[in-house]
Amino acid sequence: MLSLNFGCSATQHDTTLQQASKTLPLEIAQIYIKKGALEAAIPLLRRTLVNDPNNVEAHILYATVFRDLGLYPQAEKHFLQILQRHPENPKVCAGIAILYDLQRKPDQALFYHRKSITYQPQRADYHNNLGFSLYLSGKIDDAIRELEMALALDPSLSIAYNNLGFAYGKRNEMDKAKRMFRTVNSEIDTLKNLALIYQYKNKSNQAEQLRKQSQQLKNKL
Repeated sequence: MLSLNFGCSATQHDTTLQQASKTLPLEIAQIYIKKGALEAAIPLLRRTLVNDPNNVEAHILYATVFRDLGLYPQAEKHFLQILQRHPENPKVCAGIAILYDLQRKPDQALFYHRKSITYQPQRADYHNNLGFSLYLSGKIDDAIRELEMALALDPSLSIAYNNLGFAYGKRNEMDKAKRMFRTVNSEIDTLKNLALIYQYKNKSNQAEQLRKQSQQLKNKL
């Protein structure tokens, strides 16, 4: 006798609903985060962690949202809790490293940036993050080396071009800085970035001249 099996059993249906109830809040939270609605993501991430307390991705997002909202103590507490359970997770190391950069804690930031690269050396963005942290710490030669490594791994990483441009500028290699900026920016934004470099160097006249050139180009558009 021919047997036709359509649909699914009640048990399968219940299992599917249970799985959806676990994953849906996290998926919606990720959408909110991408749109910049960070506060709206918090209750959804909490619900995810109640239903799935071992979800590492949700833990990382939860800590990251606190960090990006400027709630640094809460973010640090949560990142450290994750690190206790997952000390070799590169995303956790990268996340707390950025937090320490924001808190102006260079030693801790560099330590965790380097750990993230140790665990995932082919991530261009991790090399960029370390390079920027080194730049903030005044270690310009080391910063340039890491930023160049980032671009070797991913030539499309636009943020690394800008960071490398500022690092070259710090080392008074203005032609290289201009070339980096022009790779990913308009001429108007390139001039603005060069003006920032001269402003950092307390060369106000050169900075003002570049800003005027930038404004003149903008007026012609």
